[in-house]
Amino acid sequence: MNMKTFRITYTQASENTVEIEASSVKEAWDLVKSGNLKDKSVLWNIEGKVVYKAKLTEEITKHIASNPS
Repeated sequence: MNMKTFRITYTQASENTVEIEASSVKEAWDLVKSGNLKDKSVLWNIEGKVVYKAKLTEEITKHIASNPS
């Protein structure tokens, strides 16, 4: 089987819901952005389905160069 090379540019997104105890919105967002949702301040966390959207797909052609003698 002849394998080809593809370059795919895509975005990946999910809509998640989390409930956090914090002293301010900034503190709550800082906890979300840190990715540390195992923290004791997190009351519950519902992770959404990840959706992929292709922006660009290209087939890459590779050429093998030879050095002239």
